Amino acid sequence: MIKKILKWIAIAFVGLIALGLFLDSQKTPEQKAADAAALAERKAVEAAQQQEQAKQEMAALPAVPASAIARAYHDNTVAADQQYKGKKLRVTGTVADISTDFGGEPYVTLRGGVNPFMEPQAKFDSDFSAQIAKLKKGVKVEVICTGGGDIAKTPILRDCVMP
Repeated sequence: MIKKILKWIAIAFVGLIALGLFLDSQKTPEQKAADAAALAERKAVEAAQQQEQAKQEMAALPAVPASAIARAYHDNTVAADQQYKGKKLRVTGTVADISTDFGGEPYVTLRGGVNPFMEPQAKFDSDFSAQIAKLKKGVKVEVICTGGGDIAKTPILRDCVMP
């Protein structure tokens, strides 16, 4: 009995898919263009909403200079981890270097370390490569990152985005 019900449900499901494909194939090029335009419009609206949400989020986050993060890790790693690690931060600083890590992911080194080898590194996803490529050394930036602790006293900022 249950097998028959499941069989009919599967047949109905396949039938609905076939009907949808048939109806889609019957659309005129104008209808397809209108559907594509509506989809593009919807995506643009969603992108604008996400950008606005990011701006609001950024305004609510505490602004922390890269130099303060570097100093905190230099002075006391345990205390700095408690203050920054795993937390979202709005980090401000001056670009000291622009590079990629071993995996090819871009990162930006921000001035303010105790020495040039211990300056905070803001790591980005490769989706931000185009934005990172436009940066120049000496430019002031503001990024949203999650504190990632340190590696040998070098503060690491993960999952960074540029608003």
